[in-house]
Amino acid sequence: MKGISKTILILAIFAWIGNGASLLNAANSHRITRAELEMQQRRPHHDDPQHRSPVMNDRDFQYLYKTIKKKSFEKERLELLSVGVLDNYFSSRQCAKILSLYSFDKDKLKVLDIMAKHIVDLDNAHLILDSFKFESDRREAANMLGLRRR
Repeated sequence: MKGISKTILILAIFAWIGNGASLLNAANSHRITRAELEMQQRRPHHDDPQHRSPVMNDRDFQYLYKTIKKKSFEKERLELLSVGVLDNYFSSRQCAKILSLYSFDKDKLKVLDIMAKHIVDLDNAHLILDSFKFESDRREAANMLGLRRR
């Protein structure tokens, strides 16, 4: 359990850094300032396509991917992913790569449930949907992504 907590803390810091905050500010500030709180409240919601942040850069994504891949247990992987998606956005290709770590569609659906609102290029959603073996799971994945499938 201690190893999981360390890794989650590292990924939480990683997610914070990926959002533009500096470690120096984090180390010097024990509580959130009023200005920071107001800035967070004004931050656009991820569902607004005009205000989406750019996707996670390749170096940071590779770090997240390798860290998740190293974990043996699904629960550990899902916890790491849950922290890794905080304030980060992904391409459909990056999501598909994370999905490739899982063998079973039911596990891939859990992953997609975590990542769905953090995917910025749904015009490439076919890369994600192609990760699923069964049509029923593809339909469920499409629903999670807010797509209509025939």
